[in-house]
Amino acid sequence: MPPKPNLGVLKAIIMGPPGSGKGTVSSRIIKRFNFHHISSGDILRNHIRNKTELGLEAKNYTSSGLLVPDILVTKLILSELKLVDQLSWLLDGFPRTVAQAKDLDANYDIDIVLNLDVPFNTIAERISKTLDTCCKW
Repeated sequence: MPPKPNLGVLKAIIMGPPGSGKGTVSSRIIKRFNFHHISSGDILRNHIRNKTELGLEAKNYTSSGLLVPDILVTKLILSELKLVDQLSWLLDGFPRTVAQAKDLDANYDIDIVLNLDVPFNTIAERISKTLDTCCKW
């Protein structure tokens, strides 16, 4: 494999619906360009598992079947971003709402946004295959 290009410090977001391939594309970008991967879902699960203050607050919502409020998700992500401020990073799963996007924009200049535009039929097929292999009823 050719050497990794030095692109400086870049702040990037990958967006797309579930099943669009964000995880696959993210893993390739991270490996090829040495980006730090920041997955909102992973961060949320880690905070809940580690019983942090924010994690316990989030668990109150998720255990009741509710979505974690924007302000709480934003706090989790922004605190993680502070830890990797001098590194190139790729956000996966954040922002999901206009409020989250505004909070992110108020704190960081984003260099790159990748929006995976995948036909609905392709996504439905991928999710269907995943359900067939993982969840045989």
